[in-house]
Amino acid sequence: MKDIVLSIDVVEPGLVHAVKLLSEELKRPLKGIVLVHKGFVDYPGRPVDTTGLFEEIIVDFDDPEALQTAVLPFMDRILAVTTRYEDAIHHLSQLVPFVPYVNTPTESSLVWSTEKPLMRDRLKTYDHHLVPKYTQIEGKDLPHWEKLTQGFTYPVIVKPGSLWSSFLVTRCDTKEELGECLQATFKIIHEVYGRLRRETDPSVLVEEMMQGDMYSIDAYVSQTGVIHCLPIIQVLTAESLGLRGFYGHTCIVPTDLSQKEVDNANAAAKAAVRALHLRSTTVHIELFRTPTGWKIIELGARIGGGREELYREAYGIEHHYNDIANRAGLEPKIPTKPLRHALREDIYSDDKEGILEAIEGLEEAHKLESMVSLTVGAKPGDKISYADKGGDVLVVGILSNTDKKKLDADAKKLREVVQFKIK
Repeated sequence: MKDIVLSIDVVEPGLVHAVKLLSEELKRPLKGIVLVHKGFVDYPGRPVDTTGLFEEIIVDFDDPEALQTAVLPFMDRILAVTTRYEDAIHHLSQLVPFVPYVNTPTESSLVWSTEKPLMRDRLKTYDHHLVPKYTQIEGKDLPHWEKLTQGFTYPVIVKPGSLWSSFLVTRCDTKEELGECLQATFKIIHEVYGRLRRETDPSVLVEEMMQGDMYSIDAYVSQTGVIHCLPIIQVLTAESLGLRGFYGHTCIVPTDLSQKEVDNANAAAKAAVRALHLRSTTVHIELFRTPTGWKIIELGARIGGGREELYREAYGIEHHYNDIANRAGLEPKIPTKPLRHALREDIYSDDKEGILEAIEGLEEAHKLESMVSLTVGAKPGDKISYADKGGDVLVVGILSNTDKKKLDADAKKLREVVQFKIK
């Protein structure tokens, strides 16, 4: 009997809750197992299950014999395999050959979804309208960067080839700025890759900057390629608000897009999924709405960051449940009627770098009427850097309210009361 939900590297509370919901739905007990790469065990902030539902097994994913040996005792009991973290997708691709009787994405599609240059190649081949002009630059290419970027229209964006979020993403308005950016990026990129446990060789993608508004869509892809898109989310970037960096400053759902625009966005998202040949997975797609149509920023074979709470608050969608249900071959449950307005606020240090002494205002922030959850990602003594220099988000707030004006007021208040003391 297939009764095991297998996770890679991490177990978030949402996954534990989802396994319990699926157990109730199937009317039979389910258990969880999490395979943790030996080099990932001490990853800072790694979510672990404290309920006892998930058994943790530590294994060397780089050793095929060890990985096969670890999976063999329960291989025929696996109902679904999932992972949430971008840096765990590489380990999922290493596992795929050893779980042949489970619905999974292919190894190649997972690689394409994590390596931005390969992702761009697949998207361009499928439909060149989906992506801007781009090129890949590795450390050995630095002496020839001018030749590689000849003919590009400025501004351009420089982004690491296999990092997520907004790590080291930089805008360059001139050729001179691009040269300086490339030199500065390759001075620190190895340190950032090491800190984030990336196991690939560092490279950067240089692409012409897309002009428009950013949105994201999470979608479920079945084993046979049926794609269910969740409601679109608006993403206000720091750059669009005149701040440094390109991180998602505020995520907003529902949006005020017309149904025609939503349909066009969904069509672009589905095209991107098919371009990468993804199946049996949740996909997080980031897009730009430009004057010439919808363009793909990137996509990943996972649930988007903070989307579980946003979709639950706004629509009552159980994102983690749908993720494992879809991977198990079941139909996802997707309510479409909005229940309330929801926001995600990512708060970085935008004006000072150094050593964090304290975060003030958290108690007041917790008392805001619209507050759903407040996650703190730093502690006193941590080194604080700007987002465009590889810095991490310091505080994440999820807020919701049926009153949009009250929600916006509480979001503004959150950013006013939360303050960082940095020396």
